[in-house]
Amino acid sequence: MMLALAIAGGHRYVSAKEAVNNSDRQKMSLRDKARYYFLQGSIEVSQQNTDRAYEYFKKAYEIDPDFQDAAFTYGSQRLFVRTDTLQSEDEIFRSLKMMQGYVDINPKDLYATQVYGYLATALDTVEESVRVYENTYNLLPKETHLLQMLADSYMRRMDTKKALESLEKYEGIEGKSKDVSLKKITILLAAKDTMEAKREVERLIRSNPRDPYSLIMKGNLYEVTGDKDSVIKAYKEAEALAPDNGNVKMSLAQYYRSIGDSVMLDNKMYEALLSEDFELEDKLGILGEYLQKLLDEEGDRTRGDHLFSVLQSQYPHEPQVLEMSARYSGAKGDYARAAEEIRYAIDMDPTNETYWLMLMSYQLTDQKYADAVESYEEAEKVMEPTLRMKNLYGSSASMLDDKEKAEKILQNLIDDISPELRQGQDMGEKDSVRRSLDYDGLQWVSSLYCMLGDLHYKSGEPEKAFEEYETSLYFLSDNPLTLNNYAYFLSEEDKDLEKAQKMSRRVLELVENNPTYLDTYAWILYKLGEYKEALEYIELALDLAREQGDDNDEYQKHYEAIKEKITEE
Repeated sequence: MMLALAIAGGHRYVSAKEAVNNSDRQKMSLRDKARYYFLQGSIEVSQQNTDRAYEYFKKAYEIDPDFQDAAFTYGSQRLFVRTDTLQSEDEIFRSLKMMQGYVDINPKDLYATQVYGYLATALDTVEESVRVYENTYNLLPKETHLLQMLADSYMRRMDTKKALESLEKYEGIEGKSKDVSLKKITILLAAKDTMEAKREVERLIRSNPRDPYSLIMKGNLYEVTGDKDSVIKAYKEAEALAPDNGNVKMSLAQYYRSIGDSVMLDNKMYEALLSEDFELEDKLGILGEYLQKLLDEEGDRTRGDHLFSVLQSQYPHEPQVLEMSARYSGAKGDYARAAEEIRYAIDMDPTNETYWLMLMSYQLTDQKYADAVESYEEAEKVMEPTLRMKNLYGSSASMLDDKEKAEKILQNLIDDISPELRQGQDMGEKDSVRRSLDYDGLQWVSSLYCMLGDLHYKSGEPEKAFEEYETSLYFLSDNPLTLNNYAYFLSEEDKDLEKAQKMSRRVLELVENNPTYLDTYAWILYKLGEYKEALEYIELALDLAREQGDDNDEYQKHYEAIKEKITEE
């Protein structure tokens, strides 16, 4: 009976050996599938489709977790997927564990070892990085750069002795080098062994006595240890070896800055700018830092003008030099000159957004509102204006004396976002537009309606202004500028002071240390008859204004009015 059932069911007896073979075949089938997905992922990587590649590698790993090629690749990629789940501590270490198997069975895969070792170090599993670096170096002793990586890992576990031994072993094979000596000196200084650090720099100099960079390193070391006489001596020796070397000139310039010798500082800066060792970008960086410090310290600006003329004479037609020149003029408050200089840069690079933004900003700051409007309209002919350019355009338009033109410009900008916005003031009509905008879009629309509100109030139309402010807040309820202006102008009209106070208080919650916003709140309190509290806020506004160089006369007028009321009481 049992035999009949077996035959009827199509079953047959399966030996233990056949069962094992079936299991192997099943595994082989899974491995083949995993290899297929792994290959597809590799193809996507070659085509720079990283998201698709990640999904293929994930699929390969999930099908066969023992396929170490897939486990390593998927594990490494998981570490760079910025989701809260995959970036949790448990998942990060799980990703690293996925990579370990491949590295252990392929210790001669130098790339994999370096990636795994680097990630292990970055994740503070230093012992693991030491283990794989040591293992791979023992198998590949010609890969001497692994000794430097080992030294870094040893230092991460505070093993100074082994770190130095690794670097000395590297030098024994490859010879002395500035990079390795710098690492050794850094380790020795961290271990507070300054004498050995000094001996190391002398050994470096003896290995190549004609190299000025070793002497620069010596000067830098003695600057750290506080031996000023040895600093200048080393830099001077370097300059004698390489009298035209730009790096030597910069080292001397930094030394003279540290001792406050502005004459020698400028001389060395001048020589550095003339050096052929530096490309234009390097020179711009050097001069930019120097000019910024000069401006911050409120030093003699003729020194900066002189040094800048050196660069201008070398590169009279470089837009980058003209850009820096414009920034320097703007920082000095010469906005007309800054605008003129950036104009020359625009002539050479007419589609550069940064240059147009700079030009309009200088014109706006210089109260040349009509010029800024014209600049935008000129830029519009050669490029698609960006949101930042439109923002400056709207700000400039709102300051024009020509109300009709200003309103038209602002309305056109609103129409660019959606024609529905100007079809009427019914908020329901604008709801679909509001829901379609991202946060940047909401900010932009809100700011445009705020500008319209300011324009109407300035033109003596407060009711229209308040309607525009309401629309502005409809799109962005926490727009600080709208809240402030709306609240202030309500107080000026002696209307709805409680609403004004509430809006102004919200501004102070959103933005700290702004004297204008503090002044508004103080003035509303004054209008409400809260004179003592108003005094506290107006005094805060005045103190901040003085600190920030804001010389707005309105604050002082409000202060005097509040003080007068307190005196009367």
